[in-house]
Amino acid sequence: MSKHSPVVWNVVEPISYDINLPYRGLTAETGRTTNYPDYLPSFDPIFFDPLLVFDFVDPALLVEDKSLPNLITSETKLTSIQPALGTIVEGVQLLDMSNSAKEELALLISQRKAVVFPNQDRFMNAGPTKQQEFMKFFGKPNYQPVSGSVKGHPGFHIIHRDGNKEEIARFLSQKATTTLWHQDVSYEIQPPGYVMLGLLQGPEVGGDTVFAATDLAYKRLSSAFQKLFDNLEAVHSSVKMISQVRERGKLKASL
Repeated sequence: MSKHSPVVWNVVEPISYDINLPYRGLTAETGRTTNYPDYLPSFDPIFFDPLLVFDFVDPALLVEDKSLPNLITSETKLTSIQPALGTIVEGVQLLDMSNSAKEELALLISQRKAVVFPNQDRFMNAGPTKQQEFMKFFGKPNYQPVSGSVKGHPGFHIIHRDGNKEEIARFLSQKATTTLWHQDVSYEIQPPGYVMLGLLQGPEVGGDTVFAATDLAYKRLSSAFQKLFDNLEAVHSSVKMISQVRERGKLKASL
């Protein structure tokens, strides 16, 4: 190649920052193919004030009887998913829980990190108002200014896949694995203490959600590795996410 020959570079088109966000506008076809059209992501121009520090009393601290008698009854079955992480609770309907049972649920979550409630059709079909009312018991709702939410209910963060298959394929083509880890809004001064994740409609296979107990992982490290990590600092930032959404013109906060 001579010094005057043109140089051709293979430029990879930048990928969207967060795969949880829909990259294409919703269409009428989308509304016809989903069983839950009311939960399609909405990007209404809602602007939130800067988040100030607020007082929070963890409902788990209000539990006096650690046997959890209001949550665990003779009709309740608990199954551990892993020895130190995750519990499946059967025989309990979320819509029927008393405040005392909710406090005990908060304690169980703090102990087991992730708690799963199968067969909650009544709760899932109760609508966003009832669901948001349930979660408000556990603390102040967290509003995501960069993601689609349920129309009229900004406390919902919608993970929607329909209509962006090409973007997802391109995203994964630049990754070494399809397993993606994240920590929910850890960049906030007061990150959410409790998060509810509900699957309305999903594929027959794949799309599994995996949880990890990072505190337990740290405890299992050797003392040498623990000392190494103790001296490290991490920057938790939303700059990339904010920038990506601002470019799309769908930012919902004065940032």
